[in-house]
Amino acid sequence: MRRIAVAALTVLLALGLAPAAGAAGVAATASGPARTASDGQTYGGCLGVTIVVDFGDLDGDGQRGGAIQCEPTTGRALDVLQAAGVKLEGTASMGLAFVCRVEGRPAADEAIALPDGSTRTESCQRTPPASAYWSLWVATWDSQADEWTYATSGVGDIQLGARDAIALVYAVGRDEGLPPLMSPEKARWLELPSGWEGRVPAGDVNGDGDGPAVAVYAGGALLLVLVGAAVVLAARRRRWR
Repeated sequence: MRRIAVAALTVLLALGLAPAAGAAGVAATASGPARTASDGQTYGGCLGVTIVVDFGDLDGDGQRGGAIQCEPTTGRALDVLQAAGVKLEGTASMGLAFVCRVEGRPAADEAIALPDGSTRTESCQRTPPASAYWSLWVATWDSQADEWTYATSGVGDIQLGARDAIALVYAVGRDEGLPPLMSPEKARWLELPSGWEGRVPAGDVNGDGDGPAVAVYAGGALLLVLVGAAVVLAARRRRWR
């Protein structure tokens, strides 16, 4: 029986599911630096890169749709966005050095209302004008500031680390772009505006540590089941002898 229990524990340890010394601390501590919010709670949020796609002025009439997701990949912004499955389209002349469409918008036949009352459509043959384009924003975790910074370089040049955030926002009639609808902190916590979509890969958001705790408790429960089965089996073997 002892050999069976040891074997079961060995398997659980190999899978990273067995409870270990100090396991309670795993649930409260996320990888990477923690931050104390104004309410005194430990700040966790997305442990990877937070991605915001904000359709901004495209929807018109004060309506703003979009999506927020947490991507574990870090590195070049273009690689992060593509790893997250964000659909990007560049221009015919510059490729993805200048993002022209995000998630298929603006569509080639989509009428974009300009401030002067006229409309235009985006062919993506050339670089979009400053009057209607996808503005790029970043927020780095190291800055300790809950604010977005307008990016003056493209997605192929920006480097993103753990807990950084990037936002693509469509702006019309704004030379310096349109800031994202929510702050970086709210984006990291996936506090979604009404009608927005949120996607979070398992294990990439840790506010109160529920994810690791579940793994620990599940591992402990599985270990108890295996040990219990070993006890029953050993008892039956003694009867058969």
